[in-house]
Amino acid sequence: MLNGYFQDQWKATPKLTVNLGLRYDRSFMPQYGRPADDNQYVGDYDFSQGVYLLEKTPGSCVTLGIAPCIPGGTLPDHVEMANGPIFKSPNRNFGPRLGLAYRLFPKTALRGSFGIFYENWAGMAQTTQGITGTWPSVSLQNSVNLNMPTAAQPLPTVRAQNSVSAVIPAPTPFNQVTWFMDPKLGAPYSQQWNMGIEHQLNENTLITANYVGSGTRHLPISGAWNAAVTPGPGPIAPREPYPYITPTYYDRPWGNSSYNAFQFQLNKRYSAGFGYTIAYTWSKTIDSGCSGWYGVPDETCMIENPYDFQASRSLAEQDVPQSLSASWMYEFPIGKGKRFDLGNRVANYILGNWQFNGLTTEHSGSTYTPYLDGDIANTGNFSQCCSSSVYERPNLVGNPKLSNPTIQAWFNKAAFAAPAPFTFGNLGRDTMRSDWFKDVDLSLFREVPLTERAKLVIRLEVFNAFNTPVFYQPNADFDNPNFGTVTGIANSARDIQLGAKITF
Repeated sequence: MLNGYFQDQWKATPKLTVNLGLRYDRSFMPQYGRPADDNQYVGDYDFSQGVYLLEKTPGSCVTLGIAPCIPGGTLPDHVEMANGPIFKSPNRNFGPRLGLAYRLFPKTALRGSFGIFYENWAGMAQTTQGITGTWPSVSLQNSVNLNMPTAAQPLPTVRAQNSVSAVIPAPTPFNQVTWFMDPKLGAPYSQQWNMGIEHQLNENTLITANYVGSGTRHLPISGAWNAAVTPGPGPIAPREPYPYITPTYYDRPWGNSSYNAFQFQLNKRYSAGFGYTIAYTWSKTIDSGCSGWYGVPDETCMIENPYDFQASRSLAEQDVPQSLSASWMYEFPIGKGKRFDLGNRVANYILGNWQFNGLTTEHSGSTYTPYLDGDIANTGNFSQCCSSSVYERPNLVGNPKLSNPTIQAWFNKAAFAAPAPFTFGNLGRDTMRSDWFKDVDLSLFREVPLTERAKLVIRLEVFNAFNTPVFYQPNADFDNPNFGTVTGIANSARDIQLGAKITF
C-alpha cells in the first residue's frame, strides 16, 4: 500500500475554524503464487463475460503428466488469458476530508464533518486467497447441494472422491466450486458524516447531541452465483446465465449499507467526589444481504435471489436501534477535610476513603432470520456458510410475536410455513430480534493510607451484579424440532472478584 495525506486548518473568522484534507490510497491487490511457485497456476471467473481467466499456463498435461497442467495442451472453450494480473488494483481511491467548528455562543459550539474512507487491506487479503488450488491445479475440491433427501430418494446417492488420486485436472474448470471473486472487485469505501451541538452547562458538565451517518459502497456480496435466474422444476442448467458453469461462490462489489443515528451524551467530569457519563444512541443500520465479516459466522448470506439484492435488503445483523449506558464514580464525603469530618482520627480512618462505582448497559437484541434447509426453489443457490443450502426463508402466515415469550417458545412458531416447491419464501431478512441486553456492574474501592506516598487500594467488583440472564437467539431452523426454542445465554453469570494493590 502507498498512502499520501494533506491537511490544512484555516481559522476563517474568530468563531469559525475549517479543516480541509485529502488522502490518497494506492493498494495493490495480492496476486496468488510466485513466478517460481507452481501455485501461481490458478484462475478466476469473470461472470460479466462467462469466462475463466488464467494469468499464466503451466503447459500441456501430455508433456508434464501431472497437475498443474492443461489437459490436451490447448485451452478449453470459454477459458482465456488475462490481460495482465487477474485482479485489478484500484487506483482512484481519493478520500476528501472536511471539518467545521463554529462557536455559536461562549459556551456553545457547532461541529460538522465529512470524509471518505477506503478499506485497503483486510477484505482484499481475505478475498484473493479464495482461489487457492483452483484449475489447472487440483488441490481443492468442493461440492454443494448433494444428498438432499426427497420422497423418491431419501438416502444418499453421492460418494466422496479421493482428490489425491486426481493427478490430472478436469477437462474444463467449469465444474469446480470454491470462493472466486470479481476480478474488478476494487476497494470498498465508506462516506461518513456528522453534525451536532455541544454546550457547557457549568465548569465540569458538558452536554452533546449529534447526528451521525454513513453510507458504505462496493462491499463484497458473497454467496452463490450462476444459480438459476428463476425458480422452477426440472434441470437447473437451462435456467442459468451460463449453463456450462456449475454455481459457485463468487464475491461481487454490489453490497451497500447505511447507518443513521442520534447520539446524546451528558458528561460530568470527576470533581468534588462525583463524576458520571450518560450516553444514549437511537440508530438504524441497513445492508443488502450479508452482515459481518463476509457474512460468517453469525449470519449466513441469506440472499434468496442473487439477481435481486433489493429483495434481501433489510436491517443488518448488527442493527441496535436503542442503546443506553451510564457510568458513575462517587466518593463518600467522609473523613478529614471532607464534608463529614467525624472529628475522630480512628473513625475517619475506618469510614473514610470509600468510593462506589457503577456501570449499567442496556441495548436492543440482535436480529436474526428463520430459514429452511434445502434448495426448495430449485435454483442451485446456496449460502456463504458451511457449504450448505441454507439460503431460503419461510413464508410468514401470521403474527410471530408473543406477548410473553419463554425459552420454550420465543416466538409464535405457527406464524411460519414452508413455501411451496419451486418458490421463494416471503419472510424478510433479519425481521426477528433476540432478547434485549441488560447488565449492571458495581464496584467498591477503599484507599488505605500507609505512608505519605504509599497507599493500599482494595477493590471489590461485581459483574452482572443482579445475575440477570440475557437469552441467546432461539433456534431459527424451521426444519429443526427445536425451532423457536432458546438453548443458551448471551452473557455471563454473576462474577465477584476481590483485589488489592499498593501504589507509591
